[in-house]
Amino acid sequence: MKVLVLGGSGLFGRKTAAALLKDSDIATVVSMDLMPPPEWFMKTISENTDKFHYVRGDVSQIEDILNVMKLHSIDRVINWAFIMIGGGAIVDPRLATKVNVLGMSNSFEAAKIMGANRVIYASSETVYGPQAMYGDREVTEDDQTNPTHSYAVCKKYAEIMAADYSQQFGMNFTGLRPTIGYGHGGRSPAQFWSDLPSNCAVGKPFSMEADGKGLMSLVSADDLAEFTRLLIKAPSSPHPVYNIGGPATSALDVAEVVKKYIPDADITFGDRSMMDPEGKTGLPWKVSMKRAIDDFGFSCMPLEKAVLIHINDARLEAGLEPIKG
Repeated sequence: MKVLVLGGSGLFGRKTAAALLKDSDIATVVSMDLMPPPEWFMKTISENTDKFHYVRGDVSQIEDILNVMKLHSIDRVINWAFIMIGGGAIVDPRLATKVNVLGMSNSFEAAKIMGANRVIYASSETVYGPQAMYGDREVTEDDQTNPTHSYAVCKKYAEIMAADYSQQFGMNFTGLRPTIGYGHGGRSPAQFWSDLPSNCAVGKPFSMEADGKGLMSLVSADDLAEFTRLLIKAPSSPHPVYNIGGPATSALDVAEVVKKYIPDADITFGDRSMMDPEGKTGLPWKVSMKRAIDDFGFSCMPLEKAVLIHINDARLEAGLEPIKG
């Protein structure tokens, strides 16, 4: 197998590349992005650099995707290229549309043209809308979706496009609906989930004005990468989309785990409530992974394990020794 990872230098992309490189069934992993992966990440794949290739490219230009696919004889495609919108972040709407809509369309069309019939792509839990739409229960993939902002609409449209390509051209698509992703170097409107362990890992303080009690379903980039590896190796999936995310978790919960490994970590929270207790705004914090468990036997690792990986990634970049679990 020769796999192309679009958006390969981002948090999800580079972790996915690392997981693929460890798999003996995968001969080549090509990462396409506008920026190369960071130097610290390259250290984590040092044993498999002969299988890894970085190519500069822009998903909004289909020629970039076609060229890299032809050059490396790519037969499977993963698209983790997206621009996150939300949390008050200011993003050029046209740029977001070029990446989130045109870029996704280009990845699907390039795969079709080049005969790469297995495609994994990024959807999002944002397609569901807030928790209140579903009551006090876990959201499942069978629930009606309710995208309420532009990013969520882009992700829902990606699912519609995937269904069109599958029906018309016999291609095999699987979309992933990650919850709030975190890991060292994560960049998103909810960046504090990534910053909390990363800062403490290298002796920096972490503080936020919110009270840290707000609940979210979280998914570590390592879990997302492992599930993606399983999916890209499968010729198809029993269902077109899968949720991926852990149980409801608060920033206070993450802080408690960080202090387990770094007892003197300087972590402070404020008094401002960080969530709508009625769940009328924001995202679902109760998300079911039953489909992934039933179809592939996959579930997310415990928070303690994921946070330790996160901490040690930050320490690797800083040149510090890893912490043992």
